[in-house]
Amino acid sequence: MPAGKGIPLNRIHILLAGVPPLLVDILRHIVASEPDMTVVGRVGDGDLFAAAQRTGADVILIGQKANDNREQYNDLLLRQARLKVLTIADDGKTGSLYELRPQRIPLSEVSADVLCAAIRGGQPLPTGKRP
Repeated sequence: MPAGKGIPLNRIHILLAGVPPLLVDILRHIVASEPDMTVVGRVGDGDLFAAAQRTGADVILIGQKANDNREQYNDLLLRQARLKVLTIADDGKTGSLYELRPQRIPLSEVSADVLCAAIRGGQPLPTGKRP
């Protein structure tokens, strides 16, 4: 389906995983109302990586119970870095987005202080300023 001015529309493929049935209907309706999104499948709590590969999913939308192990999402993202994992609480009221996001943080003029602050993960100090 073309998007304005003849530019092809890249569809976002969404896989539903472990989502309660009532929430599935709501999510399918939301996705169907968006021209650039499509639901490519629904799976239980099995091998999400294999399901994502099989369906070509860009986003896995996961129904999450309060005690779910979030470490599995890190594993999933490390195996397929372009993937986004969106969790929605079973009550449908809250959610979280998990993704790997490389980022560039420009450093001020490079000095020993700036390098050490960057290595520690803190905000690099302006050149010549020490705490």
